[in-house]
Amino acid sequence: DRTALHRLRDEQIGAVLFQHGLEPSTTNFDFAGRFLNGLEAPLVRAAQELLNAKGTLTDRDVERIVERRAASAPPDKLTRELESKVADCLAAVGDATASTSAYSTALGEAADQMGSEPGEAYRRLLEVTLEVAETTRRIGGRLERTREDTRRLRADLERAVREAEEDHLTGLPNRRGFFARMEEMLARPDAAPFALALCDIDNFKAINDRHGHHTGDRVLRFVARFLREGLGRRVTVARYGGEEFVCLFEGADAEEAADMLDGCRARLRERLLRDQTTDLPIGRISFSAGVAPVADDHADALRLADDLLYAAKHAGKDRVVTSSLPVAELK
Repeated sequence: DRTALHRLRDEQIGAVLFQHGLEPSTTNFDFAGRFLNGLEAPLVRAAQELLNAKGTLTDRDVERIVERRAASAPPDKLTRELESKVADCLAAVGDATASTSAYSTALGEAADQMGSEPGEAYRRLLEVTLEVAETTRRIGGRLERTREDTRRLRADLERAVREAEEDHLTGLPNRRGFFARMEEMLARPDAAPFALALCDIDNFKAINDRHGHHTGDRVLRFVARFLREGLGRRVTVARYGGEEFVCLFEGADAEEAADMLDGCRARLRERLLRDQTTDLPIGRISFSAGVAPVADDHADALRLADDLLYAAKHAGKDRVVTSSLPVAELK
């Protein structure tokens, strides 16, 4: 009974989520199903290692496992399948070329035979034509199936690449996705000025310690959404790692980007947050940031933004520091 089997599997997945206190999110539900199937050895092994070490799994653990799997295995596997389909297509084209060559040879032989044995020549022509027609029909079917498979695999590969470049907790691009988008934007011939900011949520460890990782994850999602919506569509916001975010400002210098980001910081600072699970007050959330202009080498911009972020933290947190101020003055 397929319905009963689906119900049983849903109950098993629910039991895994309940056992480890995982949120009933799409990511966790998908992970639990893949873990129970046991078909993805690297995913099962990564989860089992954490279970052996800690005895349980957190939402953050699941997020990291899924992100690592999305960033490596699926694109590699799908790429190999796509290469196999291309090989099938080339083989079919080779068969078609051989068939065409054989038909051309048979036509030449029939032309030579036409004067002396016209009946035999016509018989041979008919026989070869029917063979070629059947071969062409068969090769056409192979090519059509290969074309459909290739189209499906390309769609799967594109989806896998998108997933590999997305942070599963916040829905923002992850570090890999951010670098891919930044290189694409900077490579445009009409590229506008860019500025880059590194942001770090202040005192985030205290939130995790006081309210737990579930609440910490909700705070991360809230700040991610706040930055994305508050900075607008011309700013690419990504999760850089942990409680850090990176922002790429298109068409803005460091001063303009710092003004935009500081306005967002001030608006965030006005919000009073409360733990939705315990109803305990979390209080105000702030972040510190360093903003640098992006020139030819974005690695230099990242290093400078990181230095400026450190300076902002050292100067008292809850502030945005730009490259117009000497870093030494803020340390």
